Amino acid sequence: MSAFRVIALTEMFEENTLKTEEEALEFINKYGLVTLFPIRGFSFPNLYQATIGNKEDNFNKAWKWADDLAMKKLIHYGKLVHKQVTLISLEMFPYLYKLYGKRKLSETAQEILEFLKQKGATSTTLLKKNLNLMGKAKKSEFTKAMDELQATFSVTVVGREESPKMTYSYDLLERWIPKDLIEKALNTSETAAKERVKTKLLENEVFAKQEDAETFLKKL
Repeated sequence: MSAFRVIALTEMFEENTLKTEEEALEFINKYGLVTLFPIRGFSFPNLYQATIGNKEDNFNKAWKWADDLAMKKLIHYGKLVHKQVTLISLEMFPYLYKLYGKRKLSETAQEILEFLKQKGATSTTLLKKNLNLMGKAKKSEFTKAMDELQATFSVTVVGREESPKMTYSYDLLERWIPKDLIEKALNTSETAAKERVKTKLLENEVFAKQEDAETFLKKL
């Protein structure tokens, strides 16, 4: 059995209640961190299932709200929980940054990070072209590296182009996120950060037991 106590989403989290971007922000702020979409076999609050509408409408609305809120710097948007797109409130950002930021990176991830340091915000297409990561053979390597960079709070989404194919632009997180949040993270101990995140998860009944919340944090 999983270390996590799996409970039906309908029993734990709001479902089919969100109509607007403002309500989506309230939802993210309430839980502190939510995934964009549900995760198979793992019960966790997610924006998609909390949105009113049919499947296609929910998909489009949830993704647009996430992108727009991130562009407005009202949330942090990156991959974290189960390597899925995770939306983090500004309240909880410093604590998660303290716990998971700046971990060891692979060589490819380090190359991407260095390129962004030198060149600034860059689209995924241009990153692939400039770093010799084009084509199917390199797709997995690039995706893995970008996932690493997001999970370590090294980079963040700063733009999106929808035509002709949806493309994101990334930059260093520390150049994008409000500086007071980084300063708060630096002035917070790892113990205090862990306790704050754990308390948030338990307050909102994301996990029923303290040990489940602790296991979750260890596996991020």
